[in-house]
Amino acid sequence: MIDLYYWPTGNGLKIGILLEELGLEYRVVPINIREGEQKQAAFQRISANGRIPAIVDHAPQGSSRPLSLFESGAILTYLADKVGRFLPPAGRVERHKVQEWLFWQVGHITPYLSQLQLFKEKAPQPIPFALDLLDAEATRLYRVLEVRLSEVPFVAGEYSIADMAIFPWIQPLRQGQDLTHFPHIHAWRERLKARPAIQRAYANGRELAANERSLALQ
Repeated sequence: MIDLYYWPTGNGLKIGILLEELGLEYRVVPINIREGEQKQAAFQRISANGRIPAIVDHAPQGSSRPLSLFESGAILTYLADKVGRFLPPAGRVERHKVQEWLFWQVGHITPYLSQLQLFKEKAPQPIPFALDLLDAEATRLYRVLEVRLSEVPFVAGEYSIADMAIFPWIQPLRQGQDLTHFPHIHAWRERLKARPAIQRAYANGRELAANERSLALQ
């Protein structure tokens, strides 16, 4: 059994998608970040950084003790390796391509697009310099993804944890992007939206917090 400490944000949805794709038995432990539950000491013993998502695997391979992990990239890698799906094994070139795009998501997509959403939606008043800077970077990142998806159907060639990591963060309406300018991103999103596991992950998120903006799939 895996405990998923979670709220249905872009980062939380990544792990929900993978767990559904893998068919692993898991239990959701809601961490309501809107009420500050991520700051509680009990959660921070599991997630040292005080951020969702985090997991506790009560039956890790090679150990009789539960394993806790935080940071979405680490969790995605661990779960994919545990089952042997959506991440090629060590030593294969394809694994490096998955990690390349996974780390691109972690290092660029989440930091910049989350800041853009923050300034657009929560700043007491517009801050033109920040908005201009972040809008430009969002457009640049969309172009990087568009070029890649013009070459392959999924970011690492085959469907992988890299797609699962990127997908919840591509929210064009929130980010001021028009997908008519990014037809390959649009086609990729439609392919992923049709996957039953992704549909289940989003349905689970809506049961928990229907008003979370990350759950909209415009």
